[in-house]
Amino acid sequence: MTARQHPTSRPVRCVRSVLGPAVAVLIAGTSLGPAATAIAIAAQPLSFQAAATGSRPAATLTAPEPTSTAASPQAPSPHPPAGAKAPNGAVPGGPQLASRGLVLPTGAPPLPRGLTARSWVLADLGTGEILAARDPHGRYQPASILKTLTAVTVAPNLPSKRVVVVSPGAAHAEGSAVGLLAGGRYSVDQLFQALLLVSANDAAAALAQANGGVAKTVGQLNAKVRQLGAYDTVVQTPSGLDGWTQLTSAYDMSLVLRAFVGQPRLVAYDKLPSASYPARSSRYGKVGPYEFDNQSLNFFGAVPGALVAKTGYTDAARHTYLSAVRRKGRTLGLIMLRGERVPLDQFQQAAELFDWGFSLNRFVSPVGKLAGPIAADAPVETAPATGKPATHAQRAPAPAADGNPAAGRGLGAAASSNASAMPAPGQLIPALFAGVALAAAAGWLANRRRPRHRR
Repeated sequence: MTARQHPTSRPVRCVRSVLGPAVAVLIAGTSLGPAATAIAIAAQPLSFQAAATGSRPAATLTAPEPTSTAASPQAPSPHPPAGAKAPNGAVPGGPQLASRGLVLPTGAPPLPRGLTARSWVLADLGTGEILAARDPHGRYQPASILKTLTAVTVAPNLPSKRVVVVSPGAAHAEGSAVGLLAGGRYSVDQLFQALLLVSANDAAAALAQANGGVAKTVGQLNAKVRQLGAYDTVVQTPSGLDGWTQLTSAYDMSLVLRAFVGQPRLVAYDKLPSASYPARSSRYGKVGPYEFDNQSLNFFGAVPGALVAKTGYTDAARHTYLSAVRRKGRTLGLIMLRGERVPLDQFQQAAELFDWGFSLNRFVSPVGKLAGPIAADAPVETAPATGKPATHAQRAPAPAADGNPAAGRGLGAAASSNASAMPAPGQLIPALFAGVALAAAAGWLANRRRPRHRR
């Protein structure tokens, strides 16, 4: 899947075709509220309706525009795109998760210091309750934590003792590797150990090969995220190596984490302190016996109840982290995207957030829920009415990364803010005509200011 190239400049007539309906909707929405906004949107082309209502299908998810001819981005996007809506037009997990900033339960203690992730979700994997989050539906590169999705998807298709003959292409996969020998014979068990303990891209390629090929596996990964209700995610590689359109969200990866923890076989692989390979030979060469340690030993050794952990890093993703902890029968999961390892390492930041989450009063209201798949005809949950306790994010929306407070409100937030602004019936028609007149004036001005280009 490739990202669509966008021109840097467009004819003025194209600008007017977008500006006209946008002005009409803005005017109508400001003066009339949601009902008139719906009338104005209904009169626009279908593409504009989708953008305005947020009901676009997953296939039209936005992604950062390519800035070079390279196969993948080389740096983080300064403006991570917002997530998708569910098939019924709702914000997956609840309306509060539309925020691009912090979403905390009312009465919660201050967050730990030193948290660096631009996006994170802390959730109870048993109940599905989301305890706290930051930009939960912002779309970022996942890096190697995406390997947990690969494991969840292909493990049911690959028996543990099945033997896989590694192709030269898989053996020479780009990025981190365990050192698989081309032509060597490895069990599926051994490949999963390398995938999860040392984030081996050669093991990811070999497992995809055993699953029917990379293209087939990527198709299954994209189908799996929809099955899980993860509507922000597009997959291009089974290893997590960057692609221009390969993006996910902390909310989506929380759904993947819940599925991962639900497979004891995968948890057992992930918790191994180390694994070893015997000597092998093939027509391509030979390798001696060697051992490799779990990259997350620091987390398992330092965090009480540590259940699973997976690290990730690329230039565009920065540091990503997936982890879960089980204490007294309760399992919390944490996803962190676009983080840094200073002033605290990622496992230390995770440990602090887990302690914070387990310390919360069990009667504190969650800020959302891991909803799973959502049917197109499912009822849409609305934001809390005025007068009810608001979350920190509702009282003071955090600005987006570019410093624009409006952008920080997130997908769907602008629409919900007008939920109580419905005019009286007698005001509807006059206000509607006023909005139409203003839109017409705006179009006339745009036409007058249009430059005359020679052909």
